[in-house]
Amino acid sequence: MSHYEPQKQAKEKDTMAIEAIMELNPEKLLKIVRENKISMCGIIPVAVALFACKELAAKKAELIDYQTSGDITGDYSSVVGYAGIIIH
Repeated sequence: MSHYEPQKQAKEKDTMAIEAIMELNPEKLLKIVRENKISMCGIIPVAVALFACKELAAKKAELIDYQTSGDITGDYSSVVGYAGIIIH
């Protein structure tokens, strides 16, 4: 998800992206990432996966976990966000 941002800012940005993924909405995800300058790596593969999942009749997504590197290191000044999401 976000890279090298303060914890609060990363969580805010990542939440927007996660919500679009949970809605199975690749167009919204791409727009949110672009408009909010979210430094999410793998945005194109995630969008392609969402398009494919929708084509294969996926109905929902489930957030397994979200954390940042700060949750491990204790340094919240510059974190990287991680999300695990299952689409089915």
